[in-house]
Amino acid sequence: MAKRALIIDDDEKARSILRVHLDKAGYLTSEAKDAETAYKILEENSFEVVTCDIRKVGGIKVLEHIKKEYKTLPVIMLTGFVNVETAVEVMKKGAVDYLTKPIKKDELLIALERAIQHKRLLEEEEAARVNMSRELEEAVKESIERTSELERAYSQLKRANFDMVKTLSGAIEAKDPFTKGHSYRVSQLSLEIAKRLNFLNLSEEQLEILEYGSLLHDIGKIGIKDAVLKKTSRLTTKEYAHVQRHTIIGEEIIRPVEIFRPALPLLRNHHEHFDGRGYPDGLKGKEINIYARIIAVTDSFDAMTSDRPYRKALTVEEALFEIRRVRGTQFDPQIVDVFIGDKIYDRYII
Repeated sequence: MAKRALIIDDDEKARSILRVHLDKAGYLTSEAKDAETAYKILEENSFEVVTCDIRKVGGIKVLEHIKKEYKTLPVIMLTGFVNVETAVEVMKKGAVDYLTKPIKKDELLIALERAIQHKRLLEEEEAARVNMSRELEEAVKESIERTSELERAYSQLKRANFDMVKTLSGAIEAKDPFTKGHSYRVSQLSLEIAKRLNFLNLSEEQLEILEYGSLLHDIGKIGIKDAVLKKTSRLTTKEYAHVQRHTIIGEEIIRPVEIFRPALPLLRNHHEHFDGRGYPDGLKGKEINIYARIIAVTDSFDAMTSDRPYRKALTVEEALFEIRRVRGTQFDPQIVDVFIGDKIYDRYII
């Protein structure tokens, strides 16, 4: 069955361009030039995805209406004006993506498929939640005989949450192909370090927080301009300050999602330095969350050993030399010693 998409835009030419792209991709499209028309169409039809212009049709109000009335229906916001604050606002209000005009066909199709996958995950998570609730009620009645079924339901719910994290992580990497696989490698290296820091003695739930947080540590880059992320030359002072905001933007995006709140310090503070010269808060030593101190090392190592638009990857030996050089200033010495001493870096080299 063909997927259905609703295009909301007051500009007939813009709607026509989107319709052509979607028709060629096999979508059945409906169009609305204003909010009132969109609401009527939504009442009478079901859709897999909605694209909505931000400015002329009152896009933010339309987004709020859709997320209230059709909770799992994904909305991709479109705009001709790049504005980080607006991007953060629409993401916080439930948009699954934010594209700037003129819309490129490949970016649009990737965003649509990602949105539909997000819708599927939300529906599965809701189904898992309802199923889990039902099984909990049965467990009260049937006592210990139902324990195994409850564990399976809980596992399904955790899986749904983890799939959501991977989808969000993929949204980051879709903006910059040079970072493909970066968040996964950082998460695996970070987990290896945490398991070897004996004084932590982390529970399974705490390890999950570290895993979620490391997968999402760069989510704030959704709010960073593509031209800056993909720049092949040295960043200006202004551009570097813009990139630094990704830690704060990431925290703002994830804060409304209750299950991810324990990971907020990782998102905000993974660029703090052990000597207090990092950002955004200038925290020092053990003022910095231990998970953030771990990710600081693994994030830097993977970034150094990966190609970037502005440079080729360093060798492992060069990256380790640099990590040793800033041991105690940028990085927690204890974490560096475990990372290098136990040769954790050998496990996930690209």
